Amino acid sequence: MPVPNRPLYMDIYDDLFSHIKQGVYDSETPLPPERDLCAYYHVSRSTVRGALRELQKNGLIRTIQGSGTFVQSQVIEQQLLNFYSFTDELKNRGTDFGCTIVDYQLISADDKLAQKMNCPKGSAIHLLVRLRCAASAPLMVEYTYLPQSRFHKINAAALPNASLYEYLRSKYGLRMDHAMETLQPILPSPREKELLSVTHPIPCMLLERFSYEEDVLVEYTRSVVRGDKYIFKVRLDNRTNKPEVNPT
Repeated sequence: MPVPNRPLYMDIYDDLFSHIKQGVYDSETPLPPERDLCAYYHVSRSTVRGALRELQKNGLIRTIQGSGTFVQSQVIEQQLLNFYSFTDELKNRGTDFGCTIVDYQLISADDKLAQKMNCPKGSAIHLLVRLRCAASAPLMVEYTYLPQSRFHKINAAALPNASLYEYLRSKYGLRMDHAMETLQPILPSPREKELLSVTHPIPCMLLERFSYEEDVLVEYTRSVVRGDKYIFKVRLDNRTNKPEVNPT
């Protein structure tokens, strides 16, 4: 319901804002032309332009001369200070998120995987491949490896929109105490480009996580992350704690 004394263009702004958040418009497809928006909302061009100005001011859209007006790609910023869960982080930010199970297999560790997971060659390993999305946009492809010796059975059907860590805590009493992560640039494979809806060359990051429970490795995850939609932030502190010198 319109708010009294509120500019009409703000009602148009609210509706377009809702459509953007719901993924009706994505960053690869231009918004409808101004004349089409005028006809749809039954308002003047100046009213539509007022709504578009507000969207641009708030960083939600961008105009490309000769091509049209596009939704601005929303970048997820991840602080690398403490142990974090992708699902929990997006929940806390109020960002819509989704997850698709691409594949699940029980595999035998080859030499390379056995070295990564510090286990004997041939060990039974759960491999879970997931496509993670935020605001309806593909964000990362995750390959998670879990030792069957610690997790006897994984119900992949229960995981599309659930936190894997919460599932493992609930079912197996998992209590991870620390993790190590490495980051490096990578070119996505043809299959990863397809899953990530990458139609032009973009940088990706390979994020490898090694998670431990009482100093025993219980999870190894490789994530191929779109570099244009996800950034990692680290605080570097130059303060040092020097012992106080008491005058004598």
